[in-house]
Amino acid sequence: MAIAQVIGTDTIWGNVILYVAPTVSVVAGIVFYQVRLQASWYAERWQIRRARKTLEGQLSNQNASEAHKSRIKEMIEELDRAVAEAELSRIKSIFPSR
Repeated sequence: MAIAQVIGTDTIWGNVILYVAPTVSVVAGIVFYQVRLQASWYAERWQIRRARKTLEGQLSNQNASEAHKSRIKEMIEELDRAVAEAELSRIKSIFPSR
């Protein structure tokens, strides 16, 4: 809107900018939100992969006791369950039941 005022609202380009500004603002907001959402999902997946890699590394340790390995397997199952629940929650938020 400030650009339209600088150009002049009595000119054709000023009017075009004046009327297009709200649409551009909404589209830019949607794009920014989607980029932020994708970055958040990417960071979450990266952390999950890192946690799983750490747990699997501990599981392959030959010096670990069977009780410890059992606990690690439970943690991996818990991680898988949390990932599945998070994905299901995202799907439900996108496509709410009718």
